[in-house]
Amino acid sequence: MTPPRLRQTLASLAAVAVLGAGLSACSSASDAAGAVGDPVAGGTLEVYDPVEYGAWQITNTLWSNSNVTDNLVDRLTWQDPETGEIKPWLAESWEISEDELSYTFHLRDGVTFSNGEPVDAAIVAANYDQHGYGDEALGVAPDQFFTGYAGSEVVDPLTVTINFTEPNAGFLQVTSIYRSGILAQSYLDLDWNAKGQAENLIGSGPFVVADVEGTTGITLARRDGYDWAPTGAAHDGEAYLDEIVFTSVPEASTRVGALQSGEAHVARNIAPYDEETVTAAGGQLLAVPVQGQVNKLSISLGADAPTRELAVRQALQAATDREEINATVLSDSYGIPTSSLVASTPGHGDASSYLETDTARAEELLEDAGWVEGSDGIREKDGERLSFTLYVTPYYQVSQAVLELLQAQWEEVGVETELQTPSLTEYEALLADDPQAVVFQQGQLSRADVDVLRTAFDSTAQDTTRATTPDATLDELVRAQALVFDPTERQAAVQAVEDHVFENALIIPLYEETQVFGLAPSVQGFGTEAVARAWYYDTWINE
Repeated sequence: MTPPRLRQTLASLAAVAVLGAGLSACSSASDAAGAVGDPVAGGTLEVYDPVEYGAWQITNTLWSNSNVTDNLVDRLTWQDPETGEIKPWLAESWEISEDELSYTFHLRDGVTFSNGEPVDAAIVAANYDQHGYGDEALGVAPDQFFTGYAGSEVVDPLTVTINFTEPNAGFLQVTSIYRSGILAQSYLDLDWNAKGQAENLIGSGPFVVADVEGTTGITLARRDGYDWAPTGAAHDGEAYLDEIVFTSVPEASTRVGALQSGEAHVARNIAPYDEETVTAAGGQLLAVPVQGQVNKLSISLGADAPTRELAVRQALQAATDREEINATVLSDSYGIPTSSLVASTPGHGDASSYLETDTARAEELLEDAGWVEGSDGIREKDGERLSFTLYVTPYYQVSQAVLELLQAQWEEVGVETELQTPSLTEYEALLADDPQAVVFQQGQLSRADVDVLRTAFDSTAQDTTRATTPDATLDELVRAQALVFDPTERQAAVQAVEDHVFENALIIPLYEETQVFGLAPSVQGFGTEAVARAWYYDTWINE
């Protein structure tokens, strides 16, 4: 079988936005993989990221971190970013039991960690046990992605069976996620704080950690002898690049300037207003929708705020103009939400009827609920102003522009908002102190499976509603979709979740989360995995 190449190595012509005359030569000379010429081994790739690096536990989903760890760890399976199909990687094959409670994986022989230890059934079981059960003595909490985990059995050195107490239709996809990457025993033995040191991430991936510069940088080196790329990779054997140097550069103009000068090869999160600058200077633009939740405001139902009233939440939904947000402060790189999930997420529902902008309806809802306009146009009720705080979220470079426009849209219907711009440290401290008190929290969970809804809304998982009393109906709905393996039946179960979420106005979608990478003309074979984390195995430099 000749496997289709990965989307990222393809630089899929549908996903890559190659704009501007400066790239015409590159585009016309591209082969089917979107690369120019024959791959060349060697070189150091300079990557600029807008966000500082946090602790390095493998389950840390911070964008800056996960764009690095994706390249350090292999997983049992690989998810095709285009089709959602799960393909072999460390596991050559697998079976699901008839009762859908057990997954048996047959591992590839000869795979080793960078410390020389074998990747076998025992270490896979040890990894999954720590995800599934946690380890209280080490300070490791159970992983919400392993709901219903009931242990792993080592059948033989290359065969392992994973058991569940109830069907988990999304589990096979979990085995493909970077945060489920298989790590050596030396990492598993560490406590939570020690796991946060990058040097301790001993995986079997195509790169290893070579150097760490605090929270501002990290260098990866090519793993000698790597020869077990996932099915669908563009080549076999070792990665092409000698090194990848990741550097945190918060200033958008500096990242773009570095691309133009040749100082940087890759810059993540190109601002919408800089997209044309990148391409006009001969650079490439790669806009990748992030499968999973759309970028949205989660509403805390536990906060002492007017949003406890359904009419207020529904009014804010109706007053939000997502098309104007897209046209005014974003770009064509970003999709406009029609659901709680990004449109490319397999099995997503349809909530477009709930997301139509209607300021007249917003005003009517507020009037009927007793919120009347004061002398300055801001509504009041029983002496309370209809006023909120919105926090510019440091993880998202377009956050301020989006929230400033949202502020203006809501003001049109008599809702006052104050914008605050905390630093990353201040914002994380705010959420850690009392997350229930933060009325609106901007964010999204990325995962190329609809089970992300359970992680987000289940009262025993992240519970983004922050309700004082769990929503039993919502719990039942998000859990039900995970029990169904038939795609049609599962999509119907997802639609029921969508209907409940939007009938109760639990979130306010803003835009489809998108990672926009700027690439120097010399960068070839760059791409991302299923949830838009950079994957550098097939990347090479044509200089």
